[in-house]
Amino acid sequence: MEVNLTARTLPDVERAVSKLAQAFAHARAERAARTELHDEDFRSLHEAGYTLTGIPASQGGLWRGVRDSVRGYGSLLRTLARADASVALVAAMHPSVLAFWLAALDESEVDDALRAQAQGCFDSARQGHWWGTVISEPGSGGDPMRSRAVAERDAATWRLSGQKHFASGAGITSFMITTAICSGETLPSLYTIDMRGRPWDGSAGVTLTRSWDGHGMVATQSHAFELDGCPAERAEGDNLFVASAPIVGQLTPMLFAAVILGILDSAVELAGATVGKRVGSLRPYERVTWTQAANQVWLAEQAYEGALRSIERGERGLLAAARAKLTIAELAETSLAAMSRVIGGGSFSRSQPFGQWAQDVRALGFLRPPWGYAYDQLIGFEFDA
Repeated sequence: MEVNLTARTLPDVERAVSKLAQAFAHARAERAARTELHDEDFRSLHEAGYTLTGIPASQGGLWRGVRDSVRGYGSLLRTLARADASVALVAAMHPSVLAFWLAALDESEVDDALRAQAQGCFDSARQGHWWGTVISEPGSGGDPMRSRAVAERDAATWRLSGQKHFASGAGITSFMITTAICSGETLPSLYTIDMRGRPWDGSAGVTLTRSWDGHGMVATQSHAFELDGCPAERAEGDNLFVASAPIVGQLTPMLFAAVILGILDSAVELAGATVGKRVGSLRPYERVTWTQAANQVWLAEQAYEGALRSIERGERGLLAAARAKLTIAELAETSLAAMSRVIGGGSFSRSQPFGQWAQDVRALGFLRPPWGYAYDQLIGFEFDA
């Protein structure tokens, strides 16, 4: 659905997303019980202008390069995550995926084929189509360079075969990127699968093998699929996947970190209101534990701000983003547990969101990227390995 997004600025979109998040928050209890995404949420986000995050500013979008965009994009997602973390995570994928083409067009020299392909991507976002990823593979440890999926060329198109999982936004996103290796090549390349109207019964090259049933981020529809001769479009340019990775590798961890911080914002607000009513009667243990939780949240905020500044200054942004995301994920998990100890058993009532929030931040630590691969990245960035 194409809507008039002419002359929307980042402040315009921030106001619209904030208003939408407030409406989402009024139904927080109902949303916490969801196990699937709802189309109307993403139509509303498009109408609010959020899909402009995947379009360059030169074409009326919001992208001005990672250094000038990461803070504003993170702010949008942090606001959204305060109301619905699953919707926020899926929304984070949209600019993270399109950043492969956005980053390429930031370069001074771009060939015509890549420029035309990128334009098609941006036009789809303007029309209200959402982008996501189905790159992860069982047994890869989260490392996309270990892809075992196979790409074969026939007369009409590329066809992909292999197992994929963690397809967040499946059924909502119109297009999903993935990776596969073509015969004779050593590195995986980037491909786009058009998911619009594509059945998941194997008749069109995609079979749903497992519906998402995770303990955290329960409504992200991060399903698992088997690709068997699935038609796909190969990314143009000189291995776009590797070439744009330095930009995507700065943007994506920060957007996931923003989702975690949005969850913490809501947790601190709700827990603080409860603790504040009985602060005079808190036991010494509860006082110390609450202070520790508050300090951990404060440290998470400092890690986020420090990484933003590193990226904005162009100072080892990959290392800063990777370090911030890991640190924030760890701090969020421990601080939420501490808050629950102070609040007591009531925090794990189904009428309260603390249990779900705890699982959501844990899922972000496990899945995006998984801990082992995340630490491999971190030491690699630190020593330029």
